[in-house]
Amino acid sequence: MSKTFKIALVLLIAVSVVSAAMAVIGFMGKEREYMKRLIVEDKLAMTLKGKRAIEKELETVKSAKEQSEAKITKLEEKLKSATADMNDIRQKGEAAIAELETKNTELAKIKVDLDTEKKEKLIISKKLDSLQSDYDKTKREAIRLSNEKMDLEKRMLELREKQSVSLDKIVVNTNEDSPAQKPVMQGKILVVNKEYSFIVTDIGQDKNVQKGMKFDVMDGAKFLGQAEVDKVYDTMSSAAVLAGARINDMKKGNVIVESR
Repeated sequence: MSKTFKIALVLLIAVSVVSAAMAVIGFMGKEREYMKRLIVEDKLAMTLKGKRAIEKELETVKSAKEQSEAKITKLEEKLKSATADMNDIRQKGEAAIAELETKNTELAKIKVDLDTEKKEKLIISKKLDSLQSDYDKTKREAIRLSNEKMDLEKRMLELREKQSVSLDKIVVNTNEDSPAQKPVMQGKILVVNKEYSFIVTDIGQDKNVQKGMKFDVMDGAKFLGQAEVDKVYDTMSSAAVLAGARINDMKKGNVIVESR
Protein backbone atom coordinates (compact mmCIF):
# COMPACT_ATOMS: atom_id res chain seq x y z
CA MET A 1 0.00 0.00 0.00
CA SER A 2 1.43 3.30 -1.07
CA LYS A 3 2.04 6.14 1.29
CA THR A 4 -0.31 8.42 -0.62
CA PHE A 5 -3.14 5.97 -0.26
CA LYS A 6 -2.59 5.79 3.49
CA ILE A 7 -2.65 9.50 3.80
CA ALA A 8 -5.81 9.69 1.73
CA LEU A 9 -7.40 6.97 3.87
CA VAL A 10 -6.47 8.75 7.08
CA LEU A 11 -7.85 12.00 5.73
CA LEU A 12 -11.05 10.26 4.69
CA ILE A 13 -11.43 8.72 8.11
CA ALA A 14 -10.71 12.05 9.74
CA VAL A 15 -13.27 13.78 7.51
CA SER A 16 -15.78 11.05 8.34
CA VAL A 17 -15.15 11.42 12.03
CA VAL A 18 -15.42 15.22 11.78
CA SER A 19 -18.61 14.90 9.72
CA ALA A 20 -20.04 12.46 12.23
CA ALA A 21 -19.04 14.78 15.05
CA MET A 22 -20.54 17.73 13.24
CA ALA A 23 -23.71 15.75 12.63
CA VAL A 24 -23.92 14.80 16.30
CA ILE A 25 -23.23 18.37 17.32
CA GLY A 26 -25.88 19.60 14.86
CA PHE A 27 -28.39 17.07 16.12
CA MET A 28 -27.67 18.01 19.68
CA GLY A 29 -28.07 21.68 18.79
CA LYS A 30 -31.42 20.99 17.18
CA GLU A 31 -32.49 18.99 20.21
CA ARG A 32 -31.42 21.85 22.45
CA GLU A 33 -33.34 24.37 20.35
CA TYR A 34 -36.36 22.06 20.34
CA MET A 35 -36.24 21.80 24.11
CA LYS A 36 -35.87 25.55 24.37
CA ARG A 37 -38.87 25.95 22.07
CA LEU A 38 -40.88 23.54 24.18
CA ILE A 39 -39.96 25.44 27.35
CA VAL A 40 -40.84 28.76 25.68
CA GLU A 41 -44.14 27.30 24.45
CA ASP A 42 -44.90 26.01 27.95
CA LYS A 43 -44.10 29.42 29.41
CA LEU A 44 -46.23 31.07 26.75
CA ALA A 45 -49.09 28.68 27.47
CA MET A 46 -48.78 29.38 31.19
CA THR A 47 -48.63 33.11 30.51
CA LEU A 48 -51.75 32.95 28.30
CA LYS A 49 -53.51 30.86 30.92
CA GLY A 50 -52.53 33.40 33.61
CA LYS A 51 -53.68 36.21 31.30
CA ARG A 52 -57.06 34.57 30.80
CA ALA A 53 -57.35 33.99 34.56
CA ILE A 54 -56.42 37.63 35.20
CA GLU A 55 -58.91 38.81 32.54
CA LYS A 56 -61.62 36.63 34.12
CA GLU A 57 -60.76 37.91 37.58
CA LEU A 58 -60.72 41.45 36.20
CA GLU A 59 -64.22 40.95 34.79
CA THR A 60 -65.35 39.58 38.18
CA VAL A 61 -63.80 42.55 39.94
CA LYS A 62 -65.45 44.97 37.48
CA SER A 63 -68.81 43.27 38.04
CA ALA A 64 -68.30 43.40 41.78
CA LYS A 65 -67.34 47.07 41.47
CA GLU A 66 -70.48 47.83 39.49
CA GLN A 67 -72.61 45.97 42.04
CA SER A 68 -70.83 47.78 44.85
CA GLU A 69 -71.41 51.14 43.14
CA ALA A 70 -75.09 50.25 42.69
CA LYS A 71 -75.31 49.28 46.37
CA ILE A 72 -73.54 52.51 47.36
CA THR A 73 -76.03 54.49 45.26
CA LYS A 74 -78.96 52.71 46.94
CA LEU A 75 -77.42 53.21 50.37
CA GLU A 76 -76.88 56.91 49.63
CA GLU A 77 -80.54 57.18 48.59
CA LYS A 78 -81.59 55.34 51.76
CA LEU A 79 -79.32 57.60 53.81
CA LYS A 80 -80.88 60.65 52.19
CA SER A 81 -84.38 59.29 52.86
CA ALA A 82 -83.46 58.34 56.43
CA THR A 83 -81.99 61.82 57.00
CA ALA A 84 -85.21 63.39 55.72
CA ASP A 85 -87.28 61.06 57.95
CA MET A 86 -85.05 61.85 60.91
CA ASN A 87 -85.47 65.59 60.33
CA ASP A 88 -89.22 65.09 60.06
CA ILE A 89 -89.24 63.02 63.26
CA ARG A 90 -87.10 65.65 64.99
CA GLN A 91 -89.56 68.38 63.97
CA LYS A 92 -92.50 66.25 65.12
CA GLY A 93 -90.64 65.49 68.33
CA GLU A 94 -90.07 69.20 68.98
CA ALA A 95 -93.75 69.86 68.29
CA ALA A 96 -94.70 66.97 70.59
CA ILE A 97 -92.41 68.33 73.33
CA ALA A 98 -94.00 71.77 72.98
CA GLU A 99 -97.48 70.22 73.13
CA LEU A 100 -96.41 68.13 76.14
CA GLU A 101 -95.20 71.25 77.92
CA THR A 102 -98.54 72.93 77.17
CA LYS A 103 -100.40 69.86 78.49
CA ASN A 104 -98.21 69.85 81.61
CA THR A 105 -99.04 73.52 82.17
CA GLU A 106 -102.75 72.77 81.72
CA LEU A 107 -102.44 69.76 84.03
CA ALA A 108 -100.75 71.88 86.67
CA LYS A 109 -103.56 74.45 86.40
CA ILE A 110 -106.17 71.67 86.63
CA LYS A 111 -104.43 70.31 89.73
CA VAL A 112 -104.47 73.78 91.30
CA ASP A 113 -108.16 74.18 90.41
CA LEU A 114 -108.86 70.69 91.79
CA ASP A 115 -107.08 71.50 95.04
CA THR A 116 -109.07 74.74 95.26
CA GLU A 117 -112.31 72.85 94.62
CA LYS A 118 -111.37 70.26 97.25
CA LYS A 119 -110.63 73.00 99.79
CA GLU A 120 -113.89 74.74 98.91
CA LYS A 121 -115.74 71.44 99.19
CA LEU A 122 -114.17 70.88 102.62
CA ILE A 123 -115.23 74.35 103.70
CA ILE A 124 -118.76 73.67 102.40
CA SER A 125 -118.84 70.31 104.16
CA LYS A 126 -117.80 71.96 107.42
CA LYS A 127 -120.38 74.68 106.88
CA LEU A 128 -123.00 72.02 106.14
CA ASP A 129 -122.10 70.18 109.33
CA SER A 130 -122.22 73.43 111.29
CA LEU A 131 -125.56 74.43 109.79
CA GLN A 132 -126.92 70.92 110.37
CA SER A 133 -125.80 71.13 114.00
CA ASP A 134 -127.44 74.55 114.36
CA TYR A 135 -130.59 73.20 112.75
CA ASP A 136 -130.66 70.17 115.05
CA LYS A 137 -130.16 72.47 118.03
CA THR A 138 -132.92 74.79 116.83
CA LYS A 139 -135.19 71.80 116.18
CA ARG A 140 -134.63 70.49 119.69
CA GLU A 141 -135.32 73.98 121.08
CA ALA A 142 -138.53 74.18 119.03
CA ILE A 143 -139.62 70.79 120.35
CA ARG A 144 -138.87 71.94 123.88
CA LEU A 145 -140.82 75.18 123.40
CA SER A 146 -143.66 73.25 121.81
CA ASN A 147 -143.79 70.95 124.82
CA GLU A 148 -143.72 73.93 127.17
CA LYS A 149 -146.52 75.52 125.17
CA MET A 150 -148.60 72.34 125.44
CA ASP A 151 -147.96 72.25 129.18
CA LEU A 152 -149.01 75.89 129.53
CA GLU A 153 -152.15 75.32 127.49
CA LYS A 154 -153.01 72.30 129.63
CA ARG A 155 -152.50 74.28 132.84
CA MET A 156 -154.58 77.18 131.49
CA LEU A 157 -157.37 74.76 130.62
CA GLU A 158 -157.27 73.37 134.13
CA LEU A 159 -157.45 76.90 135.57
CA ARG A 160 -160.41 77.72 133.34
CA GLU A 161 -162.26 74.65 134.51
CA LYS A 162 -161.58 75.46 138.13
CA GLN A 163 -162.61 79.11 137.90
CA SER A 164 -165.46 78.40 135.45
CA VAL A 165 -164.31 81.31 133.40
CA SER A 166 -166.06 81.60 130.07
CA LEU A 167 -163.81 82.76 127.33
CA ASP A 168 -165.05 83.88 124.02
CA LYS A 169 -163.60 82.10 121.11
CA ILE A 170 -161.53 84.15 118.78
CA VAL A 171 -162.91 83.79 115.30
CA VAL A 172 -160.55 84.39 112.41
CA ASN A 173 -162.42 85.56 109.36
CA THR A 174 -160.94 83.98 106.21
CA ASN A 175 -162.15 84.89 102.79
CA GLU A 176 -162.35 81.53 101.06
CA ASP A 177 -163.56 83.12 97.86
CA SER A 178 -160.27 85.01 97.48
CA PRO A 179 -157.49 82.74 98.77
CA ALA A 180 -154.08 84.37 99.24
CA GLN A 181 -151.58 83.52 96.53
CA LYS A 182 -148.80 81.20 97.65
CA PRO A 183 -145.60 83.24 98.08
CA VAL A 184 -142.77 82.61 95.64
CA MET A 185 -139.90 80.69 97.22
CA GLN A 186 -136.53 82.42 97.03
CA GLY A 187 -133.01 81.72 98.14
CA LYS A 188 -129.36 82.34 97.35
CA ILE A 189 -126.47 80.38 95.88
CA LEU A 190 -123.83 79.28 98.36
CA VAL A 191 -121.53 77.38 95.96
CA VAL A 192 -121.20 76.96 92.18
CA ASN A 193 -119.50 73.77 90.98
CA LYS A 194 -118.73 74.32 87.30
CA GLU A 195 -116.92 71.01 86.87
CA TYR A 196 -120.01 68.93 87.67
CA SER A 197 -122.63 71.59 86.77
CA PHE A 198 -124.49 71.97 90.06
CA ILE A 199 -125.16 74.64 92.68
CA VAL A 200 -125.72 74.55 96.45
CA THR A 201 -128.50 76.81 97.82
CA ASP A 202 -129.34 78.11 101.30
CA ILE A 203 -132.89 76.67 101.34
CA GLY A 204 -133.88 73.10 102.17
CA GLN A 205 -136.48 71.14 104.13
CA ASP A 206 -136.94 74.14 106.44
CA LYS A 207 -138.44 76.00 103.43
CA ASN A 208 -140.39 72.98 102.12
CA VAL A 209 -137.99 72.53 99.17
CA GLN A 210 -138.70 69.27 97.35
CA LYS A 211 -136.69 67.21 94.89
CA GLY A 212 -137.59 68.08 91.29
CA MET A 213 -138.45 71.73 91.98
CA LYS A 214 -137.02 74.18 89.44
CA PHE A 215 -135.54 77.58 90.20
CA ASP A 216 -134.58 80.53 88.01
CA VAL A 217 -131.06 81.78 88.67
CA MET A 218 -130.88 85.59 88.61
CA ASP A 219 -127.95 87.98 88.71
CA GLY A 220 -129.81 91.13 89.57
CA ALA A 221 -132.32 91.49 86.73
CA LYS A 222 -130.31 89.20 84.44
CA PHE A 223 -131.68 85.67 83.89
CA LEU A 224 -128.84 83.12 83.88
CA GLY A 225 -130.84 79.90 83.43
CA GLN A 226 -132.61 77.23 85.45
CA ALA A 227 -131.55 74.60 88.00
CA GLU A 228 -133.46 71.50 89.18
CA VAL A 229 -133.24 70.31 92.79
CA ASP A 230 -131.81 66.79 93.07
CA LYS A 231 -130.88 66.59 96.78
CA VAL A 232 -132.57 68.23 99.78
CA TYR A 233 -130.99 68.72 103.22
CA ASP A 234 -132.35 70.34 106.36
CA THR A 235 -131.30 73.90 105.58
CA MET A 236 -129.70 73.51 102.15
CA SER A 237 -130.22 71.81 98.81
CA SER A 238 -128.23 71.00 95.69
CA ALA A 239 -129.59 71.56 92.17
CA ALA A 240 -128.33 70.43 88.77
CA VAL A 241 -127.84 73.30 86.32
CA LEU A 242 -130.03 72.61 83.29
CA ALA A 243 -128.87 72.72 79.67
CA GLY A 244 -128.69 76.17 78.15
CA ALA A 245 -127.90 77.89 81.44
CA ARG A 246 -124.85 80.16 81.68
CA ILE A 247 -123.12 78.40 84.55
CA ASN A 248 -119.87 80.30 83.90
CA ASP A 249 -121.71 83.54 84.83
CA MET A 250 -123.19 82.06 88.02
CA LYS A 251 -121.56 82.92 91.33
CA LYS A 252 -122.03 82.85 95.07
CA GLY A 253 -124.78 85.26 96.16
CA ASN A 254 -126.93 84.98 93.02
CA VAL A 255 -130.65 84.87 93.81
CA ILE A 256 -132.73 81.78 92.97
CA VAL A 257 -136.48 82.15 92.43
CA GLU A 258 -138.98 79.30 92.23
CA SER A 259 -140.03 78.80 88.60
CA ARG A 260 -143.74 79.31 87.91
